[in-house]
Amino acid sequence: MSPIKGISEIVRLPRLGKIRLGIKEEGADGKLYPTPTDYFVCPDEVKKVFGEKPKELRIMFPTEDREQWASQYLRCYSESGNLICRGDGETALARVETLTRKAGETISRLKEIPCNPSRCPCHQRGYCRPVMNLQFLLPDCPGFGVYQLDTSSYHSMNNVNAMLTLIDSVCQRVSMIPLSLQLIEQPVQPEGYDKVAYVLKLACSLSPVDAQKFAQAPRGEALLPPPGCEAPDDLFPRQAHVNADAPQHVQNEEESLIELWTRAKSRIYRHDIQDFQITKWFEKNYQITVRLKDFDPPKPPAKFTAEMLSHFCQSVDRYCGC
Repeated sequence: MSPIKGISEIVRLPRLGKIRLGIKEEGADGKLYPTPTDYFVCPDEVKKVFGEKPKELRIMFPTEDREQWASQYLRCYSESGNLICRGDGETALARVETLTRKAGETISRLKEIPCNPSRCPCHQRGYCRPVMNLQFLLPDCPGFGVYQLDTSSYHSMNNVNAMLTLIDSVCQRVSMIPLSLQLIEQPVQPEGYDKVAYVLKLACSLSPVDAQKFAQAPRGEALLPPPGCEAPDDLFPRQAHVNADAPQHVQNEEESLIELWTRAKSRIYRHDIQDFQITKWFEKNYQITVRLKDFDPPKPPAKFTAEMLSHFCQSVDRYCGC
């Protein structure tokens, strides 16, 4: 029996757990607040390998696609820690509430909006900040899957990105190379005053000659689970709310098409649908060439129809069990 195209060849690694950069402690008001630590807060199976309060983890990245395991976006969280907006500095997908015709009732939906940090009130007030979702293998620990660590620290993201660029320039790859993820002290100047913070550092103990040998090995192509949507431990969210600009009205054809366009894009984002999956689906069902980048514009290009986008959303929902 032949495999099912677009399904059987997909290999998605499971998420085994989360590694955190802080713990929650009770404040004077009785509420729990995140408190940063100078060690990685790990699941029990990781503690058995690295100790109760490790400051260094031996890791590997499973693929060459950094977007899979080092996702970096501007993210806005609600007071409860739920993701309500994700943007790249130009376009964002936000969960907005719009009024219905029935008094007192609202509906929540995803809406594509402009993303301009310099003019966004949520960003200016500190509700929205850059966040990195880092996913990696722990080869010394039992189980085959990835662990996730989230950070909103500029210095952590800069340290990790700089080392990834260096490793890639030397080895022409970053996947399946043994690395060390460390939590170190680093002087920072938040709001203009000096302090010491604990930030991430990525290190490689291999010599450049030994590291280059990894370039000869085949590269991994497994898919990772979509990053979790909860707020990172070094982000202290306050109550944030994203509203629509106006009450909902009866939609005309153009508005319906844009609504379907947003729904399709939200499913791609939510389920981490890959470029090759999109290409195969549209070639099979509509004999047209569609790539992941075709979903970047805020409005659908002319080749997309309402019937086509509706069919795509229904197919994703059936496949993902929504």
